[in-house]
Amino acid sequence: MAAWIFQGNPDEFDIDGYLATAPAQFSWLVTRYAKKIVIGDRVYCWRNQGRHKAVAGVIAEAEVIGPAEVRDESADALAFWRPGTSEATSRRPRALLRLVRVAGVREVIRLKWCEDDPILRDLPNIRMAAGTNYALSNAHADRLAALWSRTGHDWTRDECVAGLWAYAQTYRGPVSHLPGAPVATVALLLGRAVSSVYNKVMNFRHLDPRDSREGMSGGGDADALVWGEFYEATLNRLRVEELDAEFVRLWGRAEPARGSDASSEEETLDQEARTLEGEDLASLLARHRREAAARGRRPQASRATSRVYERSPVVVAIARVRASHRCEVPGCEHPVFVCDDGRNYSEVHHIVPLGEGGEDDPANVACVCPAHHREAHVGVKAKDISEALKVLRAADAREVDRATYNRASAGGKLPAGACWQRWHADQGVATRATQPATQRPT
Repeated sequence: MAAWIFQGNPDEFDIDGYLATAPAQFSWLVTRYAKKIVIGDRVYCWRNQGRHKAVAGVIAEAEVIGPAEVRDESADALAFWRPGTSEATSRRPRALLRLVRVAGVREVIRLKWCEDDPILRDLPNIRMAAGTNYALSNAHADRLAALWSRTGHDWTRDECVAGLWAYAQTYRGPVSHLPGAPVATVALLLGRAVSSVYNKVMNFRHLDPRDSREGMSGGGDADALVWGEFYEATLNRLRVEELDAEFVRLWGRAEPARGSDASSEEETLDQEARTLEGEDLASLLARHRREAAARGRRPQASRATSRVYERSPVVVAIARVRASHRCEVPGCEHPVFVCDDGRNYSEVHHIVPLGEGGEDDPANVACVCPAHHREAHVGVKAKDISEALKVLRAADAREVDRATYNRASAGGKLPAGACWQRWHADQGVATRATQPATQRPT
């Protein structure tokens, strides 16, 4: 399907007031491309600046649900036309649209950002402002979709890694906005505005004790965590090689971000995991050890509207088989249903999210029911669920250590008088017996 910019003049029509009413459907004047605009096309609604200096840019997304035909203006829109505007009452070619999303204050894709963007700087409505309908090229559509999906959202850990990479690339030098410069490169990779990446670079300059130049103090917790991950305070240096490797793992050198989803990848992963679940747990763990040695525990990522990680179906299978397809959240009473293969339906949750640097490893996953999976991501008890699952996996690790101790003891590799709790204390982890009762897994 094609993508379009439909442009509105706030001096003639109060588009903000009208969109605030959340119309189920509305019409938009079509002066060009009437035969090319078809049902299913994506429309970005663009507000011009007007006499009152509104913030110009994309303020909403809509979908074409009716072709451009001669029709009356939508009845509920008449009150939002400025007095004396002839278009309000005239029958003109108009397309019918369904409102998909209205931008919040932080989510507007601003004209200034587009003018500075390596791809959007030649948008047709920037080149020729006097118009209503503009066809977008594939490159314009992909870039707008990426910006539309990320603008206004807080930076994730993976995005901050890319921002720190841009900072390291420009350390002690000029920070350019030009196409091909690190800031512009990262902006295209992330689906962020060039100015947003520039600000992130300045946030890291503020955190860097090695640089006396003024930075920007508006960084968040994610910036500080990523800085601490790669900055070695004792040697007063940034571990650039590790940063480069992590940047390539996450973002590679591939095409810029574009609008898409990860549903097909998730379905493929589940199918492969289902096949593997026919093996016993010992076989799966052996398979995982071989796989982890080859690929590492932090998976590669590909670019899309949402970050898509190359998760291992072996890890998914281990989590489900280990838990016998039951939810591992303590006290779970959510009903389950049986799949057509006779197994309980379950999902696999990364306790430390992959987007926050978590590993795709059996020690970082849990088998959960769908309800607890969503709650672990967006619920008010998400932190409690995460802590309970961390305790559960820590208990697993202690049981593995106990088995290692028993084998060492039986083989005569431990000194006389050695005991389990003393040996385990030497490993730097408290034993289950020393845990507070409230933290023991149920």
